[in-house]
Amino acid sequence: MLVNPIKRDSRYTIQKEWTGKDKPQFVLRFCDEWICSSSFYSSVLIRAIGHNAERQGALTFVEGK
Repeated sequence: MLVNPIKRDSRYTIQKEWTGKDKPQFVLRFCDEWICSSSFYSSVLIRAIGHNAERQGALTFVEGK
């Protein structure tokens, strides 16, 4: 498990924290700001990669109604 999942950006952190659930969850933070949490490390890692891509101007898709 990597604490800093984005190699060139140490502002991203993933750590286990109590979030009000039965067990601690993996919490993704950027500059100490909460981004998301999950029971699964892989889910939070993918979100970190996506968040970083969005910050760098990647095209994002949003579900329409």
